[in-house]
Amino acid sequence: MTRDSSPGAELSPMVGDGENVSLKRVPGPRLRIFIYAVTLLMAAYHIYILAWESVDPWMFSIAHLQFVMVLGFLYYAGSKRATGGVTLLDVALIAASLASYVYMMWAFDDLVQRAGVLPEGYDMVFGILAVVTVLELTRRTAGWALTLLLLIFILYCFIGPYLPGMLWHKGYSFERVVSFLYSPNGIYNVPLGVTARFVYIFVLFGAFLELSGAASFFMNFSYAVAGRTRGGPAKVAIISSGLLGMVNGTSTGNVVTTGSLTIPLMKRTGYSPYFAGAVEACASTGGQIMPPVMGAAVFLMAQMINRPYQEIMMASLAPALLYYIALYISVDLEAGRLGLKGLDRDKLPGWGGIARRAYLSLPILVLLYYLIALGASVVLAGLMGLVAALAAGVIDRLCQREPLFSLREFLDAVRDGGVNVIQITATCAAAGVIMGALSLTGLGLKIAGIVVSLSGGSLLLTLLLTMGVTILLGMGLPTIAAYAIPASVVAPALVQMGVPEMAAHLFVLYYASLSAITPPVALASYAAAAIAGVSPVRLSLVGLKLGLAGFIIPFMLVYGPQLMLVGSWFSILTAAVSATVGVFALSVVIVGYLRCRVSPFERALYLAAGLVLIKPGLLTDAIGCALLAALIAWNFHKAKQAAEPDED
Repeated sequence: MTRDSSPGAELSPMVGDGENVSLKRVPGPRLRIFIYAVTLLMAAYHIYILAWESVDPWMFSIAHLQFVMVLGFLYYAGSKRATGGVTLLDVALIAASLASYVYMMWAFDDLVQRAGVLPEGYDMVFGILAVVTVLELTRRTAGWALTLLLLIFILYCFIGPYLPGMLWHKGYSFERVVSFLYSPNGIYNVPLGVTARFVYIFVLFGAFLELSGAASFFMNFSYAVAGRTRGGPAKVAIISSGLLGMVNGTSTGNVVTTGSLTIPLMKRTGYSPYFAGAVEACASTGGQIMPPVMGAAVFLMAQMINRPYQEIMMASLAPALLYYIALYISVDLEAGRLGLKGLDRDKLPGWGGIARRAYLSLPILVLLYYLIALGASVVLAGLMGLVAALAAGVIDRLCQREPLFSLREFLDAVRDGGVNVIQITATCAAAGVIMGALSLTGLGLKIAGIVVSLSGGSLLLTLLLTMGVTILLGMGLPTIAAYAIPASVVAPALVQMGVPEMAAHLFVLYYASLSAITPPVALASYAAAAIAGVSPVRLSLVGLKLGLAGFIIPFMLVYGPQLMLVGSWFSILTAAVSATVGVFALSVVIVGYLRCRVSPFERALYLAAGLVLIKPGLLTDAIGCALLAALIAWNFHKAKQAAEPDED
């Protein structure tokens, strides 16, 4: 079978965000067949429940977690020495998870009534098994950092009486803590429910999007749009990662998917390997805040603030575009500084070929049609997008006169959908444990009070503290889990300060996403560094600098709600224009170049102009625009003077 050989034709397999690759097994023939069977059953169960036969949401979450438990202990080893094959410990952990699942389903109604209050019979035995298996699966998929955090929160439930000040609580018995965590208040909390109901379908959608050829089509489209412009490959990375990252659900997975193509090409074009990797890491991270799917974290936000998904999506559009505009301008200025050119026409896909395969955009168009035009449920939109992806793939094979999907290709896509959701589900179950501990001890409300107290009533200090806590808690986690924990801990502090709930949660979501490029645990940057073949620490610092605008945009949402489409059209338009000009100024600060080099003093002035423009208001806009216009004129004058001797 001969597939499209244009630049975006071959893509790497999708992987989970922050995936603990060192413990990942390469399944042998028998294990591969078993994984095929489990993931196929998992897909059939989810589609049947979501499309035809509804069940209690908590029961659905429990079943989803059990599928992931089986897959997780088969796919991830307990140690590097055990990656060769499935061990007795893996079998024992699967049996333990199955036992707790069967008991939960059998005694579900009674367990829900007595959770955390009056455990009876075998509640403790199976509750301990559930907590232990979640801890172990979290360790295998996300590493020790999150696992230790879980243990700290569980320990806090017991040692509260011995702690000072606001950390004090009366303490809880071992039985009460275990039974509380082994319930919809703990492991089976909202994050797990969202993963089961929404995230899995969109992860499966992403796998079939790749199978259909749509992923390579979007890459080719990106090459056609930006490939010939100066520094074209970096702009291709930005466009393609924005298109693919929003349905991937993981920033690191998107780096591996698109970065394996774009990073080497950027290096050959003339970008340094550090800059090339940082561009891909930042672009892939931005996919988590780009509507319509926003890496699936938007579904959890809709549940937590009880707002329509479509409303959140529209409020997120302008800030996400600002992030990518800033990144695009920075890349363009860097290309100008280095004197880079675009790719030759003969190395790029033609518009004629892209137009002939435009039907491959059908899955995204169907998704948008159901979400926006019809206002349908997210579940229905995801299922119809999945059907459209299969249909587009069949049409493409027929038009290309190639064989239809083989059984192996179909099973591989189903397997990818199941495997790619393992780490997301494990960390969401872990987030449920943390949320359970926060709820049981009342620490969540106390932390919000601590943040407000430390800020001294200053909104700016509260925002800075919230940013720091969110980034710290989000390091090493996929976006949905990175958002879930701080959203229940620090977002209430912003609401207490008078920040609108939508702006508060978007503020947290942005920094949860940006934690993937924030040192010292910048997983997206680390993945890009592996492809670029450079130091991950140094690359993550370049990515932090390149993503500077992304760290400022959330503040714009709080101080200027017009960017969330709140207010009159005139105020929204002026805020959008001034913010765009502001991020242009920030891009000049990042690169230190416009038409010629920008001195450190001039960069400070550009930074001042950018920050002034970010705050909405006619006076601040006028001051910022005047300062920026003067700086641009001066830079062009310097460039003209520098070019005159060459003309003589």
